[in-house]
Amino acid sequence: MRKSLLLLLVFGLALGLALPVLAAEFSLHGDFNNRFQIYTNQNDFFRAEQQGQIREKKVEDNFGEIKYRLWTEASTNDGDAKGVYAIELGGIRFGESGKGGEFSGDGVNIETRWAYTDLQIPWIDSKNRLQLGLNSQKINQYFWAETVLGVKNYGSPTDLIDYTAAWFRPIETNAGTKDETGQDLDAFYGRLNFKPTDGLLVGLFGLYFYKDDPETSDPIEDRDYLIKKFARDAEFNMYTIGIDGSYKRDVGAGNLFFNYDLIYQGGEINNTSFTSTGAGDQTLPNNGGRADDDFDMNAYFFHLDVGYKWDKPKLTYTFWYASGDDDPTDKDFEGFLAVDVDSFDNHIIFESLVDDDVFTERNYILDKGFIMNKLRFDYQATAKLKAGVAAM
Repeated sequence: MRKSLLLLLVFGLALGLALPVLAAEFSLHGDFNNRFQIYTNQNDFFRAEQQGQIREKKVEDNFGEIKYRLWTEASTNDGDAKGVYAIELGGIRFGESGKGGEFSGDGVNIETRWAYTDLQIPWIDSKNRLQLGLNSQKINQYFWAETVLGVKNYGSPTDLIDYTAAWFRPIETNAGTKDETGQDLDAFYGRLNFKPTDGLLVGLFGLYFYKDDPETSDPIEDRDYLIKKFARDAEFNMYTIGIDGSYKRDVGAGNLFFNYDLIYQGGEINNTSFTSTGAGDQTLPNNGGRADDDFDMNAYFFHLDVGYKWDKPKLTYTFWYASGDDDPTDKDFEGFLAVDVDSFDNHIIFESLVDDDVFTERNYILDKGFIMNKLRFDYQATAKLKAGVAAM
């Protein structure tokens, strides 16, 4: 590409044109994922939980599918400006209708995964950058880790500190029936990471959701107790703050390590209603529904990994606690609320064995919370082969 630009410059000079000196770099990347599920006796786990319920008896199946992702990066040779665009052919089962899995292979199956520009901010230190567009954002792996459109400023003033300040807009509402503004869902996010001592990482973060009175409002059901699922139908004045990080230390013949997350949620979610669909709540009014319009948030999440890693073996104990709601008829939301996450801590409940087919995008059960104790042993047999066993 640089040779082409040089030839273009020489050609322009030969014509007597005043052309700027240009230099650019282009790269093309790909992830071609082919996977096969040989057997499952609970095929419902490969459908979203909102679509149905887990059956008491076996639902046996097998399948093959593909997920191909291609992305290109274009940047100036000094790295001051970069553009990234990614497309994905995602989760297509062999023989699946509508997506091109059937005869002839025709279907509508291309999606945009990333589309963003990343710029060095002029006249400021080279470690201060601005990102605009659609990109994967990891606020916290148990709260929100997905793609979203927005503007993000990030940088590293020193080797011991880095920061992020961002504005995201996951929902845009055209005010068609009301004169009021503020009906869009806006997220204001900040994070500060630092390394106080060798091996210790500490992250402080906060995110505030704001959304005014919605034009339309549908009841929130416990099956949809996930911000992504009901954000359009409620008013938000809600904040989430937390601390996360890790610690590693050489001990004996290996490394002792800790990973931790502590999150608190407060504020309000208003102008909506809540309905509990659980069988145990059938005696409550309106099938367990709360008719109140306004709800106070008061929820917690805690996660801890404690482990030891030798050369090839690794032993990890994991605990997490997501607070649950103890009274489906009061005016409080005490169940922890995620935005959109894919959990990789539990293959049985939260994660399917192929990464496009997840049973749930949250790490708790309905609005009831979740407590987990897990012991896992991994063995890195070769550079490309790892085997593991876990008990929960």
